[in-house]
Amino acid sequence: MNKLQIEGEILFEDKIRYTPSGLVVQSFKIGHKSFQKEANLKKDVSIELEAIFIDKHMRKEIQIGKQFLFIGFLDKKSFKSTKLVFHISEIKKLGVI
Repeated sequence: MNKLQIEGEILFEDKIRYTPSGLVVQSFKIGHKSFQKEANLKKDVSIELEAIFIDKHMRKEIQIGKQFLFIGFLDKKSFKSTKLVFHISEIKKLGVI
């Protein structure tokens, strides 16, 4: 299974592009900070993830500084690349179940 969900803040948004079939594509960067437990130790985690969505309905949600629960999957940036990109399939406002 390839499913990732992470709470984070939108740090950067790129210009909107369109696929040849007219779908909205936007790249952005998610920042995440938390404390995690590893080997019975408290670990301070601070990461940035490259993310992308292909969905006109999500466009209105993407604004720098907003925080969400991002749900999606990981894939290579391109056919020949080994760099991973988080493909967002769902965005949920924090505190909303």
